[in-house]
Amino acid sequence: MAWTTIRTAAVLDLPAFAEPVEIHHDPAQHALLALDPATGESEVLTTRLPDFPLLPDEAVVKDWSEHRGLARALAEAGVVELLDAIAVGPFAATAHRVRVLTAGGAA
Repeated sequence: MAWTTIRTAAVLDLPAFAEPVEIHHDPAQHALLALDPATGESEVLTTRLPDFPLLPDEAVVKDWSEHRGLARALAEAGVVELLDAIAVGPFAATAHRVRVLTAGGAA
C-alpha cells in the first residue's frame, strides 16, 4: 500500500484514541490508517466492500463493534466528509461512505 500522511495530530473523540494520531490515506485501496506516533501501533480505519464502487477520494468506515462512532469522530476531526450510510451484511450493520479530505495537506 502507498500511504500518504494527511493529518499529523488528529484528535478523535473515542476512547480507543486517547492521544492524537497520524492519519494516513491510500487512495488506490480506499483506505485510512491511524498511527500512534509514540508507539508505532497502527489500525486500519476502513473496510472494503468489493462490489461497492467508490471514487478515488472515497472510503467506507464501519460503524459497529469497536468502530462504533468512528465515522462521526473522523468527520468532527475534519478528516472525512460523511456522504451516506450503507447497510452491510446479513444483519444490515451500518457503514458510512465518506470522502477523504486531503485539501491543505497534512495538518
